[in-house]
Amino acid sequence: MPQQFTESYIKTIEAINRYEKFLIISHDSPDGDCLGSQLAFFELLKLLGKKVTMFCGSEIPYQYSFLPNSKLITNDFEKINKSCMENRCACVCLDCADEKRFSLDIKQLRQKTAILINIDHHPGNTQFGDINITDSGKSATAEILYEFFMYGFADLINYNIALDIYTGILTDTGKFQYESTTGNVHKIVSRLLEYGIVPADVFSHIYENEPFKRFKLLEVILSRIKLDEGKKIIYSYILQSDLEKLGLPLSANDGMIELLRGAAGARVAALIKEVGKKKYKVSLRSTDTTYSVAELAEKFGGGGHKMAAAYVKTASLKEVIASLINFT
Repeated sequence: MPQQFTESYIKTIEAINRYEKFLIISHDSPDGDCLGSQLAFFELLKLLGKKVTMFCGSEIPYQYSFLPNSKLITNDFEKINKSCMENRCACVCLDCADEKRFSLDIKQLRQKTAILINIDHHPGNTQFGDINITDSGKSATAEILYEFFMYGFADLINYNIALDIYTGILTDTGKFQYESTTGNVHKIVSRLLEYGIVPADVFSHIYENEPFKRFKLLEVILSRIKLDEGKKIIYSYILQSDLEKLGLPLSANDGMIELLRGAAGARVAALIKEVGKKKYKVSLRSTDTTYSVAELAEKFGGGGHKMAAAYVKTASLKEVIASLINFT
């Protein structure tokens, strides 16, 4: 293990032993990795007798409601201020490449929390923590957590922690299909299964538990698909009015971009989602290992991984599509 990780592990363990109150933050529009990591860290701290509050500025996708303690995650800013900010708790940020990925103000966090711990696997992490455990070579933040837990708290890993970490790795490797699925990933998963996890059950909760209206949303997305053969990009879009009409949350689109990703003749797949007035989140995927969608996202102030990335752009839908195609 590299020396910098050992030092960061030791400092984090010291912080865990020193502080009694913790705030665990996940990024907005959470996915399986950030939620699994958040809940795994929560479980560990509770086993150690700590007082813990979990915060996420966005709704929790229904696909992950089966995870233990997921209902304890709050988006109540007042609760955070009273339980954490006024009491100098330790703060752990998970799966956040930079300070813009979560709703809480970084300046307030620095002023009102005792210490800021940043654990993440995204390339280009800004190292915004007092302690940083970051490794872009890992498939998921959950993979980093597993190794950290094994280093300092191996005896405390239980079914809940294993389930949370398994969920994080499963979803961030695209069901073990992405290039990030290494031999080490499979070794970790093998060990996690020893805690009684049933892969078929987890898969069913996440990928086979969809409301009927979600298929109507898929119908809308498919009806708008465009393929630019010259740029080798396939794309579609979702409007807020689509979700309102169907009575679905924004998280209902999760996973739909993977259908676009499978198109022959396209090296980039993009799903454009309206998230505000003239504000769109663009999710990117690729199957071409010679092309980096992370570099494409960075041109618009976003980021991510070589095969999966995203950015947010404020403009009209027509302008968002045009700029995406021009820069591809």
